[in-house]
Amino acid sequence: MKLYPFQKELVDRFVDTPSVLVGDDMGLGKTFEALALDLRRRTTQLPGRQLEYPTLIVAPLSVLGVWEWHIKQLWPAARVAVINPKMRGKFIRELDSQYHYYIIHWEGVRLVEELQKRSWWHIVADEAHRMKNRKAQQTWALKKLHTNYKTALSGTPADNAPQDLWSLLNWLYPKRWTSYWSYERKHVKYQWHQAASQANGFKCPVPNCEDFHKSSFKKMVGVDYVDELHAEIAPYYMRRLKAEVISELPEKYYTQIEVDLAPKQRRIYDEMRHDMLAWIGEHEHEPIAAPIVVAQLVRLKQFALAYAELEEVQVRNRSTGEVQAKTRVKLSEPSSKLDVVLDQLQDNPTRQFVVFSESKQAINLLAARLTRENISHVVLTGDTAQADRDNVVAKFQAGRARAFLGTIHAGGEGITLTSADTVIFLDRTWNPSRNRQAEDRLHRIGQRNAVQVIDIVARDTVDGGRLQQLDLKWSWLKELLGDKVKADA
Repeated sequence: MKLYPFQKELVDRFVDTPSVLVGDDMGLGKTFEALALDLRRRTTQLPGRQLEYPTLIVAPLSVLGVWEWHIKQLWPAARVAVINPKMRGKFIRELDSQYHYYIIHWEGVRLVEELQKRSWWHIVADEAHRMKNRKAQQTWALKKLHTNYKTALSGTPADNAPQDLWSLLNWLYPKRWTSYWSYERKHVKYQWHQAASQANGFKCPVPNCEDFHKSSFKKMVGVDYVDELHAEIAPYYMRRLKAEVISELPEKYYTQIEVDLAPKQRRIYDEMRHDMLAWIGEHEHEPIAAPIVVAQLVRLKQFALAYAELEEVQVRNRSTGEVQAKTRVKLSEPSSKLDVVLDQLQDNPTRQFVVFSESKQAINLLAARLTRENISHVVLTGDTAQADRDNVVAKFQAGRARAFLGTIHAGGEGITLTSADTVIFLDRTWNPSRNRQAEDRLHRIGQRNAVQVIDIVARDTVDGGRLQQLDLKWSWLKELLGDKVKADA
C-alpha cells in the first residue's frame, strides 16, 4: 500500500516527535498514517529488536478487526494479538508473549490492569476523543500506561465542546497541560444568566447567591484565544481537510425531507409535549440541571421517531444488585420517518443506502419492516456480536445488502461504507462530532460519487430546533480545530 503525498508529509514530519495529535478529517486514512509512522520508527530505531518493543492500539470495539487487517496489509509477517471481550484471559496471557502489536478496545484498557506492567514502544489511541472525560476510569487507565511514543487519532479531537480537547493534550504532554481549569478559563467563552431571581420567588440555597447563579446558569457561547492555542500545539498537531488534500474526492451535500407525523403519532407526541411543558412550569423558579433537560428532550425526540409508549421495567443495579423500577420509551409502528426510508429504497432499487439513528429501537423497527418487504439489509448496533461486526460491513461493501442500518454510537466511527453514496438520518445525536463521524463513513477515500446526506425532520417537533443548535456547536468546534469557518456555519 502506497502513501498519499499528504500522508507521507505527516510521517516525515512526526517520525521523531514523541507525542502526536493527528486531527485529519474523517476519511483521510488516519489508521494507515499511524501504522506507517509506527513502521518508520521501527525500521530506523529498532533493527533486529522489534519484538522486544510492542505497540498497543486502543480502538473502538467495532473496528478491532479493521486495525488487524491494515497491519497485515502493511506488514504480513507481523505478530498481532487482538482481544476477544469474551476471552479476556487469553489476551492477558498473550501479554507475556512476544507480539509486535496488541489491539484492545477502550473499555478493555480499564479492565486489563496487566497492561500497566508492560513498557510499550508506542500507544495509538484511535478515536481519541473517547478520553475527553478526564474523570472517566478508562481515561485514567490509559494515562497510567508507560510508553516511548503516543499518537492520538481523531477527526474530531474536540468531540462535543471546546473543553473536550484538554484531556487529549494532557495525555500527550502531561507536564505542559497540567490544569484543566486554566485551559477552560482561557479558551471557552461563557455568558452568565440569572434565570431565576429572588424577586420571582426563587429561594437561593447557598449564602453567596450571586456565585450560585453564575455556576448554575452559565451558557457556553464560543471559543477564545484560538490563534494562541494553535501556535502552542503546532509542533505536534496536524489537521488537513479532505477538500484541501484530495481534490478528486466528490462533494457532500445535504437534503432535508420534512414529514408530518401519522395521526396516532401526533396525538401521543402532543400529549408528551404537554406533559413536559407542565413539568417545566412546575420548576420554572428552580435551577434545573442541564442533563435533566437534555433527558426530557431526548424522550421527546424518541416520540418523533415512531409511535411511542412509556413502560415500566425492572432493572438490576450492577453495582448493588438491587432491582429498581425504571420508565423507558417503547417504540412501535406507525412511523412517518420509516415510511420515507422505505420509499427511498423502493424508488431507487439499484442503489445502496446507509441509515443511522441514535435509537436502537428505531433501527430494529426499520429492520423488521425491510424484512417484511424482502429488502436485503444488515444491522450494526450495540447488540451485534463482535465476531459479526466485520462481516456486516464486508457484506454491505461487497454489495450483498441494499441497506446498512446502524446506531450512530455503534456504526458511526471507524468503518468504511463507501459502496453507498446516500446516508439517511432518522434523528441526530446532541453531539455534532459524532454526527459528522457517521456521515463520513461514506465520504472518505474510496468514494467515487457525491455523497448525499438526508435528514428526515418531523414538522412541529423538537427536530428542527435541534439541528440548528447542532450547526452552531459545530462551528465552534471547527474554529477550535483550525478549520476555516464559513459565515453561514
